[in-house]
Amino acid sequence: MSMAHHTESTRIQLQGRIATWLRRPLAHKLRSLSNKAAGGVSWMEDQLFEKWHGLDCGGFIDGHELETSYSSARAHSRAYQAVTCVAMRALLNEAMKTGIVFDHFIDLGSGKGKACFYAAANYRFRRLVGVEFSEPLVQAADRNVRKFGADNICFVNADAASFSLPAGNNLVYLFNPFGEAILLEFLKNNMDKFRRSQSIIAYANDKHRLCLAKAGFVTLFRNQDSQSSLHQYL
Repeated sequence: MSMAHHTESTRIQLQGRIATWLRRPLAHKLRSLSNKAAGGVSWMEDQLFEKWHGLDCGGFIDGHELETSYSSARAHSRAYQAVTCVAMRALLNEAMKTGIVFDHFIDLGSGKGKACFYAAANYRFRRLVGVEFSEPLVQAADRNVRKFGADNICFVNADAASFSLPAGNNLVYLFNPFGEAILLEFLKNNMDKFRRSQSIIAYANDKHRLCLAKAGFVTLFRNQDSQSSLHQYL
């Protein structure tokens, strides 16, 4: 194919895409532009938050590539990717609307710790705990907490399935960190804590939320678009 023919073909394809976009309803075009703008603002907020606090929370690691001594949990793990500030704020604001005074913020599958740092910077918790089964990610979170400079944040290298919640009202945060088997085991091991408190599960990317309903949890809030929800055992 000659260069001239290739250029002409590219021009025709571009014209076709533009024509298709112009034929869309105005509301659809505005929504598309709005979503792209919002995505850019969200990315910028994340960059500013991490830079301001000197954090390194970036990167993407496939679940099967995460280094861990908890080999039984590896098969149920999900990829590491830090949560966005926008997603955190939307879900935690809904949790605060319940009027519950939370003692602890617990992040299951905490990665490099961003959720704990964002919660500490914007909300009041006596203690914030990140639970992560990958040793290198816990080490990264520990480096971050030294830069963040808070003495009420800690990270635990553990399998979430066997982690025991502290006494009191916990806001348990999950960014879809693992599969159904781990979630069910965690619930089983902590049902007494949920029964005796006003603890809430804040579930972002709530793929296995039906497990919570089967275990007796009630959905207090759900955003269909973001697939995030709040659950409490009543």
